[in-house]
Amino acid sequence: MSEIHEGVGSVYYPGIKQIVSASYSRSHGITPDICQIQMAPQTLDPSAPDYTPIEPDGYLLFQFDAKSVEVNSLGNRSTKTTQILIQGCRPDRANIRRSGSSEIWTIPIFDRRWKWKFGSFSGHWNIKKNGVIESRKERTVRQLADLCLEAMGEKKYNTKALDQLEENKKLKYRKKIRPEVHWDRIPPAQALNDLVTSLGFRVCLKWDDTVSIEKYGEGALLSTDDLMSGGFEADLPEVSNSVTVVGGITMHETIWSLEAVGLDIDGMWRPIDHLSYIPQVAGAGTWKYSQPGVFDGILASYQDIEDQKVNGVPVDKDEYRKKKEQYSLAQQTVYRCYRLMYPLGTKENETFRKKYDDIGYSMGLVVDLGNTMGEKAYDDTLDKYEKARRELFLKSEPVIPGPKKKDSRTGKFGDYKLEEFEQVLPCFKTRAELAVDSYTGKLIRKPAIAAGQYYNTNKASNTEGLGDPVQIVDGESFEVIPELGIIRFSEPMYRMVRERIEVDGKKSKPQLVVYPAKLYVQLATPLKNTVGEPARFEYREELDKKYRTTPAKLPGNLKDKPRIVPTGTDTKVIVNNEIVQAYQARFVPNKKRTELVLKDVVDNVKTEELEKQALAVIDVENLRIITKGSGSGVYTGLKKINLDGAIHQVTISRNTTGGMTTTVSRNSEVNPVVPSFDERQRRNALKEMIKERDQKIDKTQQVNPEG
Repeated sequence: MSEIHEGVGSVYYPGIKQIVSASYSRSHGITPDICQIQMAPQTLDPSAPDYTPIEPDGYLLFQFDAKSVEVNSLGNRSTKTTQILIQGCRPDRANIRRSGSSEIWTIPIFDRRWKWKFGSFSGHWNIKKNGVIESRKERTVRQLADLCLEAMGEKKYNTKALDQLEENKKLKYRKKIRPEVHWDRIPPAQALNDLVTSLGFRVCLKWDDTVSIEKYGEGALLSTDDLMSGGFEADLPEVSNSVTVVGGITMHETIWSLEAVGLDIDGMWRPIDHLSYIPQVAGAGTWKYSQPGVFDGILASYQDIEDQKVNGVPVDKDEYRKKKEQYSLAQQTVYRCYRLMYPLGTKENETFRKKYDDIGYSMGLVVDLGNTMGEKAYDDTLDKYEKARRELFLKSEPVIPGPKKKDSRTGKFGDYKLEEFEQVLPCFKTRAELAVDSYTGKLIRKPAIAAGQYYNTNKASNTEGLGDPVQIVDGESFEVIPELGIIRFSEPMYRMVRERIEVDGKKSKPQLVVYPAKLYVQLATPLKNTVGEPARFEYREELDKKYRTTPAKLPGNLKDKPRIVPTGTDTKVIVNNEIVQAYQARFVPNKKRTELVLKDVVDNVKTEELEKQALAVIDVENLRIITKGSGSGVYTGLKKINLDGAIHQVTISRNTTGGMTTTVSRNSEVNPVVPSFDERQRRNALKEMIKERDQKIDKTQQVNPEG
């Protein structure tokens, strides 16, 4: 018969002469846990005769000697000793606490997982081409985990639990999961943690220093031997009727036609024929005869005021400042900035275009006269101008290729016609199609590309536009300003057209004049509804009825008739921005090869198995709901109970009198000093985000009137 009458616990760390008390909690994950040791003061002076260095890479030895534990056949009592050895520990900076009669040092000791933040690991696996994984790049989750553990230098590990992902018959979507991973010089422990945690598994460090991957919620029950106190947790999970995974903002890739725009002195972007500083030629505003980048007509107007200076001071200072700013904005933005206009294939409504241009010309005059926001002339014209632009966009019926919209009258699904330009803002800087960066090896979205008909200064002729061949503008020669849907080129983009000019009522010989370039850009945009909510991939899964809550039956002797309250709950939404649906419109040249026409639209729901990804997320969330047997127990002495999928935390405490207890938490974490697993995950993710941000150089350029 086993009986524990008394016992003495001790803790040892090389270099610490006297440990007063200690507390250590071991938890899931790759973050090192800390043993908080209270120690008696000792000299830190290497020249002192009693100096003992505290080892920077030492070990922790927990020991409990239980006396009168058992009686043998001869009636002699024996002593049982239990030990737990934790190697590879690192002490951190000590804290000193003084009172009137004593001084205690508190020193934290990290377990060996402090070394796991180091290392460099790369690997690109389960890469898909046209939705199919290359055989030479295919790896199971277990094989990937093994690669990570080998790179961590671990010699003994157990990843057998991951075989569930190969042979799960109950949950078919969990069978043969092949996550596409792109690890580029990251610590292998981080790669391992990111891989298994997202699939509902945990990294567990055992007392024998082996690393084991365990399924969340599956594992040993709490032991009843030597149990001092314990019980189940009172915090029951909040259960919804269903779980909905919401992905990142859906990307809609297509080709957009562009219109030349410029920034005006009132801070607004407008088509160049609506600006306040259109060059005046023979009493009419036109850009045809102004050299791009020089803009002779605007420069001449500015120089007229410059020439009228008296003793270096302009006669009309306000007019001088206005002309100077207008010329500066023309140089910086006209022919350099083009705004998304319509998806390719849109036929513009000519009637509403004329109305928009007429009001736009008036808007330019109002601004040139010095009217600003808040003044009636400006505000009234602006209201009409913005309304005309919205009408033109709506009446032109631009279609975003891919998604379908249900007609409220007929109930049939048809093309999704945009109602407002703001539905596609802010646009993305890239296309939707994925590619592997040739330098970093990371999975990236392909860059936006621009094409069209523009004047090639090297060849002294216009390009052929979207016909044969397609002329691609070098991606480094422009940038995308997402909030405005504007493509800003590093050099002026324009066309040279030969036409006759009317002078004094007579037609001149044909000569070259300037027109805006006919440009197109291929990139991705969001798709918002008219209230501004962007489209996202959604997948909803109903929770098994046996896990749902049902209202308790009301007593029958109630005096007042109770009002029936709604039963059940709405869906629980989980946002996972890693799951992104992407539409890609594909175009081919027409028979005459004069323009591009829509061939088809493909999306990545099947090729990237978005539903499977969503179900895996839902499965991990459901584990929190359906996991049974949550609780904790406090045991006398030292219990060598290992972490597994259900045992989340083991805490060893040794008090000042030598008493020792072990607290074991099942499907919970009860030590208030140690952050929860989810909190540790968030902190790690935040550290990595800050680290990655610090490694990048921000090359974003902002457009401003001063250049």
